[in-house]
Amino acid sequence: MRFLHLSDLHIGKRVNEYSMTEDQRFILRQILGLAEDTRPDAVLIAGDLYDRSVPPGEAVGLLDDFLTELCARGVPVFAVSGNHDSPERLEFGSRIMRKNGVVLAGAFRGRPD
Repeated sequence: MRFLHLSDLHIGKRVNEYSMTEDQRFILRQILGLAEDTRPDAVLIAGDLYDRSVPPGEAVGLLDDFLTELCARGVPVFAVSGNHDSPERLEFGSRIMRKNGVVLAGAFRGRPD
């Protein structure tokens, strides 16, 4: 099996009041190209999808676009929350997303799903 492993995307990060969103959009497009070229069996995202527990709307939209593009390519996604993510917010819509190949695991509840 071939996995594309990502972590610490920190989508929505600001550095000295400078938004990193456009830089992150560029990098995520490159990752989509890499997924297209390498055709992984799944993408694993190991935490810190967002830079803060309540991400700005543009960060949520950017992650949504990224996950949607991976789904359109038929690449399953498995993601877990990190210390910068809100587990509950990250799991929003997870039951619907799971049906489309995106598994978002926020808080560990003592059993695997």
